[in-house]
Amino acid sequence: MTARTRNYIQDKGYDAAAAITKFRAVKWSAEETVTPVTAALDIVAGVAQESVSAADILHGKGAVIAVEGDTEWECSEAIAVGQPVAIGADGRCQVGVTAAERVHGWCVEPTTAAGERARVHLNLNGNVV
Repeated sequence: MTARTRNYIQDKGYDAAAAITKFRAVKWSAEETVTPVTAALDIVAGVAQESVSAADILHGKGAVIAVEGDTEWECSEAIAVGQPVAIGADGRCQVGVTAAERVHGWCVEPTTAAGERARVHLNLNGNVV
């Protein structure tokens, strides 16, 4: 397996409304503000590139979010190259194969187990499977 790489096109800075975990999906909660994904059908703003704690928020730290290109994304299961990915309620990516799931990208570097990070080519809020 190759080393995890990142080929981003665009990252965007947002304020954080709540603590955010690195390499998990976030959604918008207000103008220029993101919060962790809480449901599989949430509209995804992007994938967090750094963790942001509650203490960080009090000190004015924002969230760096990948919105376009390739990014690492923590997985909830093994994902093979070329498979479409969707989100789970915890913001981790999973294979997008059930009815009504939005495809948020395609796996370009695979994983073999939950908790690992795949490299995903983002296509945020794309087609419903």
